[in-house]
Amino acid sequence: MLPSRSLLRPLRLSQSLRRQCRETTSILGSRPSNVLATRSFASKPAPLPAVPTCPSPTCPCAATPVMPEGLEIDHKTALNGAITGYAEHVLVCTGHSDWPSKIEEENSGDNLAADLKELFGRGGDLSDPFHNVSVLNSSFPSTPPPRAEVQSSSVYLLPSFKYVPVLPRVSFAAVEALAKGYLLPKKLHSAHDVLPPIHRDRLTRQEVYQQALPGVQDVRDVLVLICGHGGRDMRCGVMAPVLKTEFEEKMAAQGMEIATGPRPLFTGERAAIEGDVEGKTAARVGLISHIGGHKYAGNVIVYIPPTMKLGEEPHPLAGHGIWYGRVEPRHVEGIVKETIGKGNIIADMFRGAINGDRQILRSSARCSPPALRYSTSSTRRAPAPLQSKALPTFVLAVCLLGVAGFYLAQPSSPQKTLNTKTFIPYTITARDAISPTSFVFTVSPEHPDAQPPYLLPESGTWRWPLWSVEFKQPEVQIARHYTPLPPREAAGAADGGALRFYVRAVGDGEMSNYLSRLGVGRQVWLRGPHPGFDILKRLGVRREVVFLAGGTGVVPGIQAANAVLAANEDAKVTLLWAVRKREEMQSAKPPPPSRSWWASPAPTELQADVQQPSPVAQQLCELKEKYADRLSVYVAVSEEGVRFDEKAISKALVGSSPRTKPDAASSSFTACQFHTQKTHEHASEFEQPGGICPCPPSNAGKNLFVVCGPEGFISHYAGEKVWLGGRETQGPVGGMAARLQRQYPSLARDWLVLKL
Repeated sequence: MLPSRSLLRPLRLSQSLRRQCRETTSILGSRPSNVLATRSFASKPAPLPAVPTCPSPTCPCAATPVMPEGLEIDHKTALNGAITGYAEHVLVCTGHSDWPSKIEEENSGDNLAADLKELFGRGGDLSDPFHNVSVLNSSFPSTPPPRAEVQSSSVYLLPSFKYVPVLPRVSFAAVEALAKGYLLPKKLHSAHDVLPPIHRDRLTRQEVYQQALPGVQDVRDVLVLICGHGGRDMRCGVMAPVLKTEFEEKMAAQGMEIATGPRPLFTGERAAIEGDVEGKTAARVGLISHIGGHKYAGNVIVYIPPTMKLGEEPHPLAGHGIWYGRVEPRHVEGIVKETIGKGNIIADMFRGAINGDRQILRSSARCSPPALRYSTSSTRRAPAPLQSKALPTFVLAVCLLGVAGFYLAQPSSPQKTLNTKTFIPYTITARDAISPTSFVFTVSPEHPDAQPPYLLPESGTWRWPLWSVEFKQPEVQIARHYTPLPPREAAGAADGGALRFYVRAVGDGEMSNYLSRLGVGRQVWLRGPHPGFDILKRLGVRREVVFLAGGTGVVPGIQAANAVLAANEDAKVTLLWAVRKREEMQSAKPPPPSRSWWASPAPTELQADVQQPSPVAQQLCELKEKYADRLSVYVAVSEEGVRFDEKAISKALVGSSPRTKPDAASSSFTACQFHTQKTHEHASEFEQPGGICPCPPSNAGKNLFVVCGPEGFISHYAGEKVWLGGRETQGPVGGMAARLQRQYPSLARDWLVLKL
């Protein structure tokens, strides 16, 4: 009998353990990586055979599809090293080729990817920062189960090169057997030595669990995986189908057998997926969900099975997964011939690779020329390419490109203080953990600015009610906006230019996970400030703001409350904060539940005297103490079964007696960029200051209903945002807000809905 799920739950790794150095061996031999090779901790990988560029096609190929307007392919940033660290890919066979932006939200969260992310995602029961299990959806069809009435899924495990044909969805036992029997590492990183033996055992693979999953097969065919997650980014959605067809045609032309149907179920001795069909090499081509780097579309991973040979010799890339970026149809023939047919990587499209020892290979700088790949002479000098006079310059260029990239392009006279053109170094000076996945950290500029651009001249007051800065992730060349917390009363607005941020590491979030790995003293890079919606001008002569925040979306809510209540002594702000766990609000146990006008189970009203508040809740308490009943804060903890339902939202917006007559102060001008809902449909939240309001001053204003949080959260409450002309726009009002507008016409007339 398998242990119950509660017995599988390991001791959570301490924050100090999570912050320990996570080194892996790169091809360059010294660069740190996100994931440690848990099976081969000391050995260096051999140089990979390579050709410098993709050969030109020798036969007709499809045209490169045109990308959506504003979503161009990045041809400037260096590709080498743009690979996410991982120890295992789990490919869930879904049988279809596109998915929601967050794959765990498919089918309302009832799916295998969600179950696996619950175990291995940030804060999951089996989460291990030194053994990252990456869960992806794929277009491969699942194996039909023995009993048609039982719903099941199939998965590929790479680079383990295993195929699990049947994972019944009737219970969680099969998922746990997969996790404990196949996905956990055989050997833990030495940083886990501080844990008691019983907890180390719970984080280590136990092969006895494999007996619960019959029919597991060795994969002996070539797998070509193409990122086709159009629900995440249309560049991959447009490019992937064309590449899939091209790969299937070019591989077939090279004599390979292309398989497309579901895998059969073998429960006897034939427990292997044969890689040869009538003397041909078998292959499958499939689309997969987000792997990072949509701007490099098409993104392709070629997995070469460990049993593959070239003639009588082992294939040079056997057991490897090779990542390529910026792949176009004209490159496919070259990849098939060079990488699959000859065992060469193509250097100028190489993002990185993983080998059978889970070592992440991030650079082509030490790849061997193909002529040397079969050399076995004891006199051969493996480091020879590094000893030439020309190659160090090339290595240096690669490193500089990898560090600089598109986002680090500096002007001839780089600025040393925060600005909107270049990224400026800051140092993490404080870090307060809130939960295993969330924290508040403080950054200070390396070159203090007496007058930061986000402050009014000769003043400690912030220039805009809503604003953010960009953080740069240098490993994969991305930037993300983060909103700073307003300064604490005791600190003052300037405080040497220090800024505080509330971050939660989520799922496959590249930036949030990167920031979660950084401790005090580490360097980060910021660019900005970037002003957001001018909510003071939009509120105008009105007084009411309802801000619905999901998770870290509460930070713009704190910014808004701070600005509105300070600017208008008659204004009132209601902040509704939805969190997953109570520890985001307080570390103390919750008080006994009480009924209120919200209906039971009810959100908790945050009081100024809350016990053991988190750093974020403490700041909210300070605001409540300052503004008293002008600020109301309610918290809904989803883990406790509490949600902000339609009744709660309508209560916050219209009260117990909905108004039916228009308010005299409601702006009725139909073409105002600040007060007309229709004009906001094509507006971005990042707007330039200024703009003229044509409304008469006496009635220029709307009450504000602001929704801020993850994509699914915003979509549920206010409708989806829409990509238009290369930027994310507000889109029409939808979701719960639209239903309430139809029910209460005063909401459509007197209120403006904003999505952040």
